[in-house]
Amino acid sequence: MHGLKRVILKLFYICRMNSNSKILFVLFILGISVSQIQAQNTSSEVQDTVKKEFYVIKKSDGAEYVGEVISDDGREVLLLTKSIGKIFIIKSDIVSMTRIDASKLSQSSDGLYEDFRIEGPYTTRYFFTTNALPIKKKENYMMIGLQGPEVHFAVNDNLSLGVMATWIASPIALAAKYSFESKSESKTHFALGTIMASSGYLLQAQGFGGIHWATVTQGDRKSNVSFSAGYAYAKLYKDNSNSIGRKYYAQYPVIDGNYYYGLESSVDNELRNKGVDYYQEIFSPNKARGSAVLGISGITPIGQKASFIFDALAFIGTQYGLENVDSRVYPNINYQYTVYENGTSTIIYATDDITVNEYRSAKIGIKPTVIIMPAIRFNRSYNKAFQVALAGVIAKDNYGDIISFPVPTVSWLRQF
Repeated sequence: MHGLKRVILKLFYICRMNSNSKILFVLFILGISVSQIQAQNTSSEVQDTVKKEFYVIKKSDGAEYVGEVISDDGREVLLLTKSIGKIFIIKSDIVSMTRIDASKLSQSSDGLYEDFRIEGPYTTRYFFTTNALPIKKKENYMMIGLQGPEVHFAVNDNLSLGVMATWIASPIALAAKYSFESKSESKTHFALGTIMASSGYLLQAQGFGGIHWATVTQGDRKSNVSFSAGYAYAKLYKDNSNSIGRKYYAQYPVIDGNYYYGLESSVDNELRNKGVDYYQEIFSPNKARGSAVLGISGITPIGQKASFIFDALAFIGTQYGLENVDSRVYPNINYQYTVYENGTSTIIYATDDITVNEYRSAKIGIKPTVIIMPAIRFNRSYNKAFQVALAGVIAKDNYGDIISFPVPTVSWLRQF
């Protein structure tokens, strides 16, 4: 630099004596200026190509900062944040530094990165169902809800295992999900999942259930939509409680359009004497009730640290009922009934032909159950979230009537 100054001074003195030298001097200065500008541009381009490293830094006092690490001298870290600019953080105050993939940080119009949206392991699920995105290794998480706790572990970047239970540990279930690898630039993901459950010490461990499904997800962890299809089954009852009705029903005599005490029991006794097994029950042919399952779910950001979740499942099962297969007339059935009038009772004896209908189990339609779970998730920090759902159930009962009821609930998510 000093040598360049001496050359410029000598040229200046020469220019004072010769006009042509002045022209040469000006051209020389312009050449130096252009070369300096080019050098500065080259230096700027080199700096722009340097890969920036973004981190989530958590301090011992609970404070968290997200930004680009400018320098780290071993004693303190210089972090460039969007909200408060450059800050120095003493290394001894840092609990953890989690690196963030810079390619996932969105850019604002002025080129500055926007606030980082949490992409923890629990973004692989909605309120109840999961999407096809994988839980990456070491991204384990737990969820605590009003119904009970559950824990999910990442075996590797594609396979995760989990345990789900109520607060009394019955029922208890094991869950697994395998996410298929997809290209890094692809936003379409596929996964297979299963849940196997036992009633535990309830029902003397005779109850069981399961659900197996496939999921396709379009989008990333911040915003996505998923479609699922599978099969579910459950047996949460004893065999003798799975009755759908009796095998025989009698058509009782109609006397003046009134009901009289003892009429039905008297007829039933006479029919049993004729060999009618009047109390024989018909049970559902399936020990475990099964149904097809369809699901649609999605999540989208609605603020810096909040997301809206829509989670819905439809269970489409078979409804079993009674189908009439035979009608038989039993002639001359003697029966009796009691008539009360003016404080006195009179026993009436009569004889009639009684028709008995015989039934069997049959499929009489579908039995849908729809669970809708709209929810809001609040990302309290990088590894913590809280969510609340105003869930509701719409179902068809055994008599074909539609029933519905709300099931509001909340849950807490933690990474560990």
